[in-house]
Amino acid sequence: MRCLPLLLAGSLCLLTACGEDAEERPPKPPLDDTGPEGDTDTDADGDTDTDTDADADTDADTDTVEPPFDASSGGSGGSDHPSGSSVQIGGVSTMLLAPSGVSSRSTVPLLMVISGTEGAQGMMSNMTQVAPYFGLGDALIVVLDGRSASAVDGASVLDGLRALYDVDNDRTWLLSESAGTRAGLQLAFDERPSWFAAYWANDVNAQDTPTIHADQLGFAPWGNVGPGGDWPDADAIVDGMRAAGWQLPADAPYSGPGSDTHGSTDQFLEAVDFFAGKER
Repeated sequence: MRCLPLLLAGSLCLLTACGEDAEERPPKPPLDDTGPEGDTDTDADGDTDTDTDADADTDADTDTVEPPFDASSGGSGGSDHPSGSSVQIGGVSTMLLAPSGVSSRSTVPLLMVISGTEGAQGMMSNMTQVAPYFGLGDALIVVLDGRSASAVDGASVLDGLRALYDVDNDRTWLLSESAGTRAGLQLAFDERPSWFAAYWANDVNAQDTPTIHADQLGFAPWGNVGPGGDWPDADAIVDGMRAAGWQLPADAPYSGPGSDTHGSTDQFLEAVDFFAGKER
C-alpha cells in the first residue's frame, strides 16, 4: 500500500492492484447497407447522396465507422514525455504524458482529460500518480484546461495527437472534470461521438444528451457520471446515454463513496478506473 498525495483532495492510500475486472467486450452490431439506391459504400452502384450520420461516407448507414474499427491512426513523429510536459497540440495548450518508448509503438491507447479548476498542470500531476494503478501506464494522456477549453479544442487536440502517434481507434477515452463538463459533453455527444469508446463525466455542473443513437454510430459507447453532489444533472446525462443506447454499468450514475461530494478523491479514482479494457 502506498499513500499518494492528490491535488483534488488531500491524500489517499491505494492498493497497487485495484478495481474490478474489465467488462467483456460486446460484439459489434451488424452494419447493414441501406438498399440499392443512394448509397456510396463498397457495393457496385454509383450513386452519391448526402446525409447527417456519423460515418465517413455519404449514405445513411454505418458500414464505415469514423475512425474505422480494428485500426489505428498511423501517426508518427511524436516525442516521449514520460513525466508530463506542456505541449501545443493542434494550436491548443495541453499537458501531455507520453510514456517512454510510446513514440515508436503501434496502436497506443489515448485518454483525453478536460480538467476542473485545478487546471491542466494540476490534473496532470494527479494523472501521473494514479494512471499506472488503473491499467493506464501505457497510454497517452493529454489534459486540456477545462476553465477555457472548448469541444472544438478537444477535437483539434485529438486530430493533432493522432497525427503524431499511432493512436488505437478502439481505445480512445474521455474524462471531463467539473469546469470541463460542458466541453466534455459537447465533445462526446456532438463534436466527435464516434471517436470515444468510453466517457466519464465527473463532478458535473451541467447536462446534455447524445444527439446520435448507438445504432447510427455503429457501436455502443460506454458511459457513466460521477455526480459530486449534483444528482439532477447526473441523472439527466445518464438518462440521455441510456436512451441513446450507450452501455452503462449497473451503478449509473455512480453512487459509491464520494458521489455526494464535489472534488472527492474516491469518486475521481473510480472515474480513472473506468477506462482500461473498454473498447469500441
